[in-house]
Amino acid sequence: MPQVLDRRRGLAGNRDQKSVSPPGKGNNGNGNRAFVPRKPVNPPARNAKLQKPEPEILFQKYFKSVGPRTYAAQLKRAGNGNHFLVLTEGKRDEKTAEVRKTKVFVFSEDFVAFFRMLHETAQFIRANPVPDEVRGKRERFWAKHQSEDKPESPRPARPALKR
Repeated sequence: MPQVLDRRRGLAGNRDQKSVSPPGKGNNGNGNRAFVPRKPVNPPARNAKLQKPEPEILFQKYFKSVGPRTYAAQLKRAGNGNHFLVLTEGKRDEKTAEVRKTKVFVFSEDFVAFFRMLHETAQFIRANPVPDEVRGKRERFWAKHQSEDKPESPRPARPALKR
């Protein structure tokens, strides 16, 4: 009979043999081993030596939108030397004053395709700008919204996109 590897008992002689534990060693009386739960494994304590260092910021740029959003772009260096781009949108919740962030990570192997996509998108936007009617509505909306929130410091109008 061929030998069989049993995950619970190790290498067993053949399928016909029963593994019997000596009394008091997990034997439940019927010749089978009883289930003995293991002690839970605690994760290693968090300390500075075990945590990865924060990636180095090589470049960053951000701007505050007319509305409640802030956009940021950071170019960082990973621990292995690879560069990656982090695009972040932060929006403050008016009820809780908590900033909710949404991040997109673009890694160096995708830079060419990603920036080609952005360039083509920018070309389309320049060729097909927002109609003046819609732009006027948005400008009036934000002007009204800002005058309600902060009457003492009105924000200057956003510059139009260059064509």
